[in-house]
Amino acid sequence: MSLTVPRPTSLRPGPHRVPAPNQATAFPPTLAAPVWRHLELVLPLVLVCLVALVARLYGLDGKPYWMDEITTLRRSSLGLGALVRDSLSFHHLPLYFVVTSWFVPFGLNESVMRLPAAVFGAASCGVLFLLGRSLGDWRSGLAASLLLALAPFQVQYGQEARSYTLVTTLILLGLWGLALLARDPVAAAEPLRRRGPARTAWLLYGIGTAGALDTLSVANFWFLAANLGAAFIAFRSASVRRSFVRNWIVVQLLVLSVYLPFLAGMVVFTHGNMGSGLDWVPPLSLRNVWTTLQTVYLMRISSLIAFRIFPSHLGMLGLQWFGWIVAALALTGLVSGVRRGLVGGVIAIGLFTLPIGLAASAVVSSIWMPRYLLWSGPVFFLLAGLGLVRLPERLRTPGLALLAVLGVVNLLPYYQTETKPLWNQAAAELLQDRQDGDLLITDDPGTVNMMNVYLARTGHALKPGDWTTDVAEAKARHAAGARVWAVHGTVGQNDPYQLGSFLETLAPLGPVASAHQVGIDITMLLFAPDGT
Repeated sequence: MSLTVPRPTSLRPGPHRVPAPNQATAFPPTLAAPVWRHLELVLPLVLVCLVALVARLYGLDGKPYWMDEITTLRRSSLGLGALVRDSLSFHHLPLYFVVTSWFVPFGLNESVMRLPAAVFGAASCGVLFLLGRSLGDWRSGLAASLLLALAPFQVQYGQEARSYTLVTTLILLGLWGLALLARDPVAAAEPLRRRGPARTAWLLYGIGTAGALDTLSVANFWFLAANLGAAFIAFRSASVRRSFVRNWIVVQLLVLSVYLPFLAGMVVFTHGNMGSGLDWVPPLSLRNVWTTLQTVYLMRISSLIAFRIFPSHLGMLGLQWFGWIVAALALTGLVSGVRRGLVGGVIAIGLFTLPIGLAASAVVSSIWMPRYLLWSGPVFFLLAGLGLVRLPERLRTPGLALLAVLGVVNLLPYYQTETKPLWNQAAAELLQDRQDGDLLITDDPGTVNMMNVYLARTGHALKPGDWTTDVAEAKARHAAGARVWAVHGTVGQNDPYQLGSFLETLAPLGPVASAHQVGIDITMLLFAPDGT
């Protein structure tokens, strides 16, 4: 049975659809199509997936784990039942952790446990190419997917043992299906039992949305955006409104049937306390909003654990302005898309619903974090790709080549940037200098958890008697002749433990024999009995 999707011969142009110049068909060509049509699809698709995969596999183990990734290691090592219970107890959906559990037998090192995220990240670029191509041409699809492949923020989460690239891939599948339905509401209103491209579009939407909802709670904003988009389609399609809404309700019920059981399980395992677990998110502020916008949309390199932007430069070449080129193309694509009717409106709803929804949620509890906006980045890049094909014909291919070159140059500094705390280096330095009888004091037990990931690999993990958070215990051991190591560092986002407060609590230990900074976020102090 062939997995290729037929050309939309029965997907008749809807009353509100105005094809763009050189508009591609909605679906990939069939095997009966000329060879050149296959090459037009396959070659760019393979190219962009390879570029994306190489960008994510390069240096995959180069940056250390951080706290959330440690959660993935622990949870993925559980049996299936315990894995699902643990996920739901912490307000997480289990799908991604089930996938990563298949990799646990091959080791818990960074390359293995981050591999699923890298593969899903590359897959999302392939889906975006197909989506962009179906709405424009091969250049619009390739431009959008190359921006996604080379965006530092997207690469960062493609090297993260977390579920964000999987949910992005699934949401893009859902958006692809919804955009195809918007292209022809008349066909989309036909009975679902009727075979054809319209039913394939419904399947894309349903499978992508159901999978996303079972992966990460932030997909609820996509569910909201999709329903707003469907309402927009129905409102603008009076002649088939009733039939379209009927199909929408059927598909939504199927989607909810595979999501609501997990939501009910979450209510049970959190004992109804569904609003907990967000106290770590910092308050919404203009600074945090601007940092996030630069991170998600303007191609800037940022810290994973703090609202911190790093310089985008390679040698003397600064590329802070590259994101503004992308933004100008996206604005062009947005304006032209909205003018074209339903499809542009659906994409615009998909782009704006997430940031507006996250900002509005601050009235109850702030959930504004860059990673929660990750899936809206590809929608922005889709508009940039559609904006590219609004340029004069002679500028489109050179413009595409320029985007690719600038994207590579802009990405390269990411691999040498300290986007995560260097807990692997801190553990190595402690292992090198620590002596028998030394005590470690910290203000955050997570510090020990982070270093033990690396110390355990050499059989030197810190045991309960080797560390403490009690300064009185540290003072007693110090008075008895033991050396005391004090370690402070950031283990998660919006870490509440402050270095200044920690240093004040250490005053009873006397003068510091040595102090050492490990990267940006970690401080190591040594208190020796003789002060040397």
